[in-house]
Amino acid sequence: MKKFWALLLAVMLVVGMVAGCGGGAAEEPAPEAPAGDEPPAEEPAEPYKVALLLPGAINDAGFNQLGYEGLMAAKDKYGLDVAYTEQIPQVDFETVLYDYIDKGYDLILGNGFDFTDAMLKIAPTAPDVQFAIINGNEALAPNLAVYRFYTPETGFLAGAAAALVSESGKVGMIGGQSFPHIVDAAVGFEAGAKYINPDIQVLTGYTESWTDVAKGKEMAMAMIDQGVDVVVGNANQVTLGIIGAAQERGVRAIGYIDDQSAVAPETVAISSIQSVSELMDTMIQDAMNGEMEPVKNLVGVKEGVVRPTDWNHPEWVDEEGMAKWEEVVTGLQDGSFKSSGVLPSPPSKTRNM
Repeated sequence: MKKFWALLLAVMLVVGMVAGCGGGAAEEPAPEAPAGDEPPAEEPAEPYKVALLLPGAINDAGFNQLGYEGLMAAKDKYGLDVAYTEQIPQVDFETVLYDYIDKGYDLILGNGFDFTDAMLKIAPTAPDVQFAIINGNEALAPNLAVYRFYTPETGFLAGAAAALVSESGKVGMIGGQSFPHIVDAAVGFEAGAKYINPDIQVLTGYTESWTDVAKGKEMAMAMIDQGVDVVVGNANQVTLGIIGAAQERGVRAIGYIDDQSAVAPETVAISSIQSVSELMDTMIQDAMNGEMEPVKNLVGVKEGVVRPTDWNHPEWVDEEGMAKWEEVVTGLQDGSFKSSGVLPSPPSKTRNM
């Protein structure tokens, strides 16, 4: 019996020693760090800030409305912090620019050639800000870029379409201010019309305004009185007056910059598009990615930002005319019209994108 109790005591001593040395026991939790020693949370990155300056109204059914819509689309797509000022008088361009600079905007866009002089003056004073002009004519290193539509192509499409639906053999184009890209478009318009009909008469004029709707209507009426039966307006808000004149006098119109068939469905045959929204998307991407260069970027049919809509009134064009129209579209798309000289040459000091 004594041996039994001695053996039992020995076994119990061994079990106790193993339990005391084993690794299965839970470790005591480390003491919590004081609240003040917690690592600081990462600050969320501030959104990229883009401001847009517009010489006209955001409901002009043209260039300014498209610029505004392009900005809003980019805001949603990229999570931007955006702002805009519309209907800015030329005397206030510099004041508005300085205001956006002071507010810390990363990219300031001018929607039109109008902003060239002001941006050329102010961009060098704010080297940390990126500036860009849509349809400008002069870039400046290191921080002022220009993105310009190849407006002879837009004009060429409109001119060819106008000639195809004209019955009188007289067509007219009315521009806003006689800026280089507006004049280029008028030259392209005449070339397009004469490609379809070498004997066609082409009238052109300029209102020297983007907002005087009444003046646009008056000028269009004067052209109609001279026998013009198809009119085109390349004049932002003024174009509403031009289309209105066509509608009132029972002649035809070609939409320009945007699809303007909704303005006068029974009057607008087709529209020649310059997609400001798509161009603005490209500009903002370039700026955000650090790829915006201080040069003049030229874009057009090849990049898909200049193109015709579908015909709103295909019944106005016969089968032979439709074949000629396809020839025009193909010649612009494959570059053969440009290389052969059918299409007027682009402005100097540009680079294709």
